[in-house]
Amino acid sequence: MTFDEIFNATLLKDNNIEVHVHKAYNSNFAKNFYLYCDEIRLCELKILDARETGHHFHYVLGDVPSLNIGSEYKIYDDRFLFCFLDMRVLMRNEKIASLFYCDDVMGANYHKYYTTFRLFSPLATSAFCVYTLEGKEHILTLEKNPDNGVFQGRAPGDLGKSNYYFIVRINGKLIMADDPYAKAVTSQSSCSVVVDDRKTYIDLNEDKLPTLKSPTDAIIYEMSIRDMTSFKGTSIVHKGQYLGLTQPSSKTKNNNPVGLDYLRYLGVTHVQLMPTYDFNTGSDIYPNEAYNWGYDPLFYNVPEGSYSSDSKDPYARIIEMKKMVASFHKAGIRVVMDVVFNHVFNMESSSFEKICPSYYFRYNENGSLSNGSFCGNEFNSSFPMARKFIVDSCLYWVKEYGIDGFRFDLMGLIDIDTINEVKTKCRQIKKDFLIYGEGWDMPTVLPSSMRSNSNNSQKLPHVGFFNDRFRDTVKGKSSDYELWVKGYLLGDTNYIDGFKHCFLSSSLPVSFPPMFQSPDQSINFVECHDNATVYDKLEVSNSYESEEIKLKRIRLLNAAVILSYGIPFLHMGQELGHSKKGIYNSYNSGDEINQFNYDLLDQRINEAKFVKDLIFVKKAFNCFRLSSKEAIKQTVSFKDLPYGAIAISYVGEKVEPCKEMIIIFNPTNSSFDLELNAEFSLVMDINGFVTDDTKKRKYHIDGISFYILKSVLEKND
Repeated sequence: MTFDEIFNATLLKDNNIEVHVHKAYNSNFAKNFYLYCDEIRLCELKILDARETGHHFHYVLGDVPSLNIGSEYKIYDDRFLFCFLDMRVLMRNEKIASLFYCDDVMGANYHKYYTTFRLFSPLATSAFCVYTLEGKEHILTLEKNPDNGVFQGRAPGDLGKSNYYFIVRINGKLIMADDPYAKAVTSQSSCSVVVDDRKTYIDLNEDKLPTLKSPTDAIIYEMSIRDMTSFKGTSIVHKGQYLGLTQPSSKTKNNNPVGLDYLRYLGVTHVQLMPTYDFNTGSDIYPNEAYNWGYDPLFYNVPEGSYSSDSKDPYARIIEMKKMVASFHKAGIRVVMDVVFNHVFNMESSSFEKICPSYYFRYNENGSLSNGSFCGNEFNSSFPMARKFIVDSCLYWVKEYGIDGFRFDLMGLIDIDTINEVKTKCRQIKKDFLIYGEGWDMPTVLPSSMRSNSNNSQKLPHVGFFNDRFRDTVKGKSSDYELWVKGYLLGDTNYIDGFKHCFLSSSLPVSFPPMFQSPDQSINFVECHDNATVYDKLEVSNSYESEEIKLKRIRLLNAAVILSYGIPFLHMGQELGHSKKGIYNSYNSGDEINQFNYDLLDQRINEAKFVKDLIFVKKAFNCFRLSSKEAIKQTVSFKDLPYGAIAISYVGEKVEPCKEMIIIFNPTNSSFDLELNAEFSLVMDINGFVTDDTKKRKYHIDGISFYILKSVLEKND
């Protein structure tokens, strides 16, 4: 039994003090308690309540004077034995938290002849930095600025690649902690490392990127570094690693493109990398013995070590991730980073909690942790230094790694002001920067009006949200127990009006009230890393259909995702009909379930070619990439066709050089003849590009089919 379990005292939010005394220490009620600071008695505390349980005496003490944050207090009993007063509850108070802020560079700020260390810890009475230099360990005493709660110190010498950690004294205890701002760590994330940025410089090829005029010109492809490169049947050398995405001319067994070359083949504009920062679950040293997607954050500013070719070298992972980003940029592909600022893997063991207890996490009124993340904790983004951490981290990735966008995991748990600040500051660096995230309304103590969810889209202009209305209407439900529920393109034509609404980015009052203020707020998707793949859903909802028909339906879905207004989002392997073999939440299911199956690519290369053709069409015709509600409203109209099929017509100046374009979706098994108002040539159908430019007024519309038609302006028009 520790002394804390025998005798402890905690400040409560009502400014009373709660004391617990184990009967092994004292078998009778105490008559008096006193408050001390620096061994000076300040006052006797009034016993407001005293009660007894099986093993303890419990007290509530009142008449507590105003306490000074950063001072150390003790509670003495009538036997003149003491315990330290735990004052962490003060850090949960919004008014108190707002008193402390520092805009300086936090963590380890390297210079050739010295390194400055800073950490935020208002409750600490003292703090130290322990660092290595020339093989010896040194202790640096940090000086506190009581006005902002920041400790600072300067260590002489060239500390590049030196290990370091902090020691803070809080509530009478010395606590060791790594730096939450660390830019590098040793293998297995065991110690923070000072980074000399000159030694990790890589030309990121940002000048090689093509112009992105509007977010609605983006086409996003979600992937994991490991999953995209780990398949054994390819010529990729660095499988499962950053460098695996830098290798050109990699091939499948049938000589099809692999990795980076495959992404370039498809023509996507952005890759969304599933977590690449340092995460907790897994092994840097034995990466093949563990698997995790990485939604369990550890060090937010450090690249994940298991993706490195040499996790024992703290700089290797930095250099290799930069090389990967540079390779994407050289290929004309921007990089979106999937970030998980809504929670940490384990609150109690996190550096945030050790250095500044209770400040960085949200609490309910009863003192329990708010858990809208369903991971045990929520990061308290609205507190000044917590918000600063998120903003600083985002800017670091943009400036140092050339990141071109952020996808925020459970963005609804992050406050609106924080997301808007990230957006503003990132776009000051890159005007075409993408910001989007999961806009679900999670059960959090954060007030509804402050949540960055889709209900508050009007407060987050030009921030994107995953459009679950699009997913559920176009494809059907995704949860494990609703996979049987079909959407419009899986055959339930009752959703035809909803399809119109979603096709127009859910930002116009067509069929339903708009969800969003502008098209660029709608991230259109039918599949992501969560839940069943589209193919696996079809195995349940359309089990009676042949594989050929299922693949046609996947083509319909991909066509809707890519050609709808908003920002199209594809999940890795969606274009091929990847399967997770019935394991829908596959975050730790290993390579066999999650990896990109390049043998399947060889078998279904025509599925990939279909998506490649769609992307080419998306880029070639401006009318498919309109960025304003007004332009969409003036250009697009719908016509219901027999059996529940639909025609989408495009006319006006945005369609030039064409006079009119028509897209037809027929998700039914019925076929029919369609008479048009003029002669049209076929651009693309369910099989891809059509090279025959024959013009016709009458077309036969097959069951489970898709068409793009165009009518070219004549000189006398």
